Amino acid sequence: MRRKRKLKPFHKEVIWMKYQNVSIKKLLKRIKIPENTLVKKAISFSQKNLNEKQFRNALNSAYILSAFGLKRSSICATFLFETKMKEEEIEKEFTESAAKLTGAIRKIKKIEAQEKKFGSETLSKIILATTKDIRTLLIILSLKLCELRNAKKEDKEIAKNIIEVYSPISQKLGLNKIKWEMEDLSFKIQNPKEYQKIKSSLKKKINERENDLKKIMKEIRKKLEKEKIDAKVEGRIKNFYGINEKMQKKNCKIRDLHDLIAVRIICNTIKECYIILGIIHSMFEPLLNSFDDYVANPKENNYRSIHTDLKTKEGKIFEAQIRTWEMNAEAEEGLPAHWAYKKIKKDTEFDSKLIWAKQLIEWNRKHKPKQISDTLKMGFEEKKIFALTPKSEIIELIPESTPLDFAYAIHSSIGHKCEKAKVNGKMVSLDYKIENGDLVEIITSKKQVPKRQWLTIVKTQKAKAKIRQFLKISGETKTKPKKIQQKISKKVINSIRIAKCCNPILGDKIFAIKTTKKKLIIHQENCVNLKRENPKKVIPINWAMVGKKELSTEIKIKAKDRVNLLTEILDTIASAKGKVTSTQAKVENEQISCKFVLKAKNVEAITKIIEKIGKINGIIEVSRE
Repeated sequence: MRRKRKLKPFHKEVIWMKYQNVSIKKLLKRIKIPENTLVKKAISFSQKNLNEKQFRNALNSAYILSAFGLKRSSICATFLFETKMKEEEIEKEFTESAAKLTGAIRKIKKIEAQEKKFGSETLSKIILATTKDIRTLLIILSLKLCELRNAKKEDKEIAKNIIEVYSPISQKLGLNKIKWEMEDLSFKIQNPKEYQKIKSSLKKKINERENDLKKIMKEIRKKLEKEKIDAKVEGRIKNFYGINEKMQKKNCKIRDLHDLIAVRIICNTIKECYIILGIIHSMFEPLLNSFDDYVANPKENNYRSIHTDLKTKEGKIFEAQIRTWEMNAEAEEGLPAHWAYKKIKKDTEFDSKLIWAKQLIEWNRKHKPKQISDTLKMGFEEKKIFALTPKSEIIELIPESTPLDFAYAIHSSIGHKCEKAKVNGKMVSLDYKIENGDLVEIITSKKQVPKRQWLTIVKTQKAKAKIRQFLKISGETKTKPKKIQQKISKKVINSIRIAKCCNPILGDKIFAIKTTKKKLIIHQENCVNLKRENPKKVIPINWAMVGKKELSTEIKIKAKDRVNLLTEILDTIASAKGKVTSTQAKVENEQISCKFVLKAKNVEAITKIIEKIGKINGIIEVSRE
């Protein structure tokens, strides 16, 4: 009988988050789900098939994930991605979602292994472009944090990778505790002397400074309540990495920093900002030449907030920031928001994606839906696709590009001789749609030459031009549209599936297409795919035959991009008792176009949701797809 391995404890020193080596029992107790049979199965399988270090990392990562409310599929994927179990087996033995998450993690791991060849900035872009489900990012971040916790002093490359790629992502997602711990652990490995110097300079330990912060926040809250001012009081202690960055920036000593402890007060109006300023100045002693009013005089990037440095009666110095909710949202997500590291350039497209993701995470934290995965599925309409050659060179393509486009992007001679293609080690057709992070291998043949048919397959202008040039063709090729067919009446009772192309729901006029497998696929009456179908396969059907179901439909929204827009849309949908199953968005020219797939009982329910969304500030247009 196989003996269970004893897991060695982590190193004792805690930098920021109070962590420990988690037991299986403690993890299962924390996730508290009745259907945890699959989680136990995943734990058991990984315990038998992973080494001690891998299993411990998965176990502790799963514990971090449970704090986000992530459940069965996410936890299973965390335990399974390093095993040799194939994704189709995971789908069969566990869930489809667990299989997809496992595949996404494995893809990112493969991409990450090639970072030396293309750098951290490109790696972060590929990771974000590849991510279609926020749960993937959360799993990767938890794994990275655990990897860093177990890193040794010689693991400088691991620390460098995390500080440049994953810590900024954590910041943008609002996961500050993860960010702070990543920063300090990386700082300790990369620059141990400076780390120890700062540690020695701080007379008080972190837990003592935390107690000082709590006391200050408690006093401020109590006073604001007495003055009947509705405001949120939050705080943070500057970590060792942040202290070092500030000292270098200001070229000063640690004793000259006044924001080792900082309090942020968020209120409703600008008037309240100045009232609160007067209150805290009466409670604590303001320091000379340590006051900045960025509300009256905003920074060039439009950052607005009041900053003031104060001293308590006990002589504790802290910084206070006072701002409205609007100012806070703008600072966190608007133009003033930025990557914390100069090595990672600001990219509007990916910043928008992370802001969207952050709002989804915060909304889920607030509402705690039964199926957290429903609103964590998301997508952004990408302008670029990043694919890799077998030598790990990055090829930039446009969406829906094929292996032929990839081949021509490398060189026209490769494109002309392209006979076959492999994607992620599997043979694919030449019209396969390449996805972000795909590893593409082109197989050439001396006998192969470009064909006219290729013009209907390729998407990039370069590929089209090279094919036309070889074939000596000018102008665009056009395919003849299919004639719209007429529907006929014939009643058939069969296995029924709802078409995803038009997502009909109760109240819509519907018809069905009879498939070769003797199944019925239900379409809306005006669906394009229905009109293209052979009339002999189209039959009338009514909702009584379909039965009562909570069906999916899609709504399209166009709005002026602004902070907290997604949160307001989700709140509106929830108030109308709608359920979001996925989101997709595209940001361009300060406008956002987004799609939400919702579950609803009938047309009336969707109409009500559309009407409510239409009243949200900044909404230009909302309609059902």
